[in-house]
Amino acid sequence: MVTSIRRTLVLVSLLLLATPGLAQSGYFKDDFTWGFNAGIWQARSGSNGTPFGCTFNPSMITPSSHGITLGVSPGQCSELRTHNLLSYGRIQGSLKTGNAPGTVSSIFTYTSWHDVPGRAWQEIDIEFLPTLGNVVHTNVIYQPQGGTYESWEQDIDLGQYGLNITRDMVHIGFDWSSWRIQWYVTDAWGNQQVIRTIYRDNGDGYVANNEIPQYAWPSDPTRLMINHWHGDNTSEAYYFPGQYFQENTWAYYDYIEYSPH
Repeated sequence: MVTSIRRTLVLVSLLLLATPGLAQSGYFKDDFTWGFNAGIWQARSGSNGTPFGCTFNPSMITPSSHGITLGVSPGQCSELRTHNLLSYGRIQGSLKTGNAPGTVSSIFTYTSWHDVPGRAWQEIDIEFLPTLGNVVHTNVIYQPQGGTYESWEQDIDLGQYGLNITRDMVHIGFDWSSWRIQWYVTDAWGNQQVIRTIYRDNGDGYVANNEIPQYAWPSDPTRLMINHWHGDNTSEAYYFPGQYFQENTWAYYDYIEYSPH
């Protein structure tokens, strides 16, 4: 009986290892020295459709002695996403961006029916949009397949923490659990500052301003992504990420770290 159980466990482990994206990843930190770790990340190719307006091109990711630059030029952009799915944990990194309107650079989690048929779109965002100014755009997104899109957005001024995303390396992240998401930055004086906290509704029949309904709470295993892209100047893109003026620009990422709970 014990031998049979062991064989079953071995087979399950082999299946998880052999199936891309099925196994959940443990702790990792990629400091992007001379590029990204291909065992952790996949460089995305292909178009993502409106309102992106650009094709993801691995050649737009440029390595350096410490860190990588994700480039944007008219019609071309860049993205990395983890091979494996992640669960609750602490996600953080450090980046600095250019100042081209109509672009966005991000650290975010994402899963949907593209990962598992019937799964809802679930996303947690850290985004920088020069069109909005020196702010970080935080967001949680939920949409069931074929259902209504919902989001919980809040822009936070970085200047109050002595930071400028186009001038400083901004150390930023969020802690994601089954009941709370907490975004934080390291301010200009080296102190970690919580900049937003949102909770899973406790089912008391009232959803407060800092709560998300239980049904919409991001709970499924998810991919972690970093990207840099521009909009397509459609009416949807004018709202987010703003009008793009065909500029070449960049976003520099120093490291990304994931610590599971």
